[in-house]
Amino acid sequence: MPETPIWKHFAALIYDVFPVIGLLLVTSMIVLLIRNGVEVERFSIWFTTLLLAEVALYFVYSWKIGGQTLGMRAWKIKITPSQIDQQQLTWSQSIVRFLVGILSILLLGLGIFWKKISPTKKSWMDMISHSETKNVI
Repeated sequence: MPETPIWKHFAALIYDVFPVIGLLLVTSMIVLLIRNGVEVERFSIWFTTLLLAEVALYFVYSWKIGGQTLGMRAWKIKITPSQIDQQQLTWSQSIVRFLVGILSILLLGLGIFWKKISPTKKSWMDMISHSETKNVI
């Protein structure tokens, strides 16, 4: 199967921004309702942690359960385990993939661009989480 083009990775990530924003807005509204309209203090540690955990859960759960986020479904790519006898990613593989993905994003996508120079044509996320990004037909 041909390797997944880098542009598809970024297109899926951009697509995933929209459902994530929706989740964050709903969470913010619920917190505001619980607090009777009192705003959360700027840079509040508990609220920032809540929102980051929600983003992590969106990606980790999506990869664990179906191998795809909404953006990946739209662009027809899927994450599968590298091991032949394994049907889906484990929770630890999904968490590691998320953490390495955050690092890659902080380094302006270097982990994705790594596919171009890697002899195995795998991103950092694929290599470290022992998974593969494939095109879905």
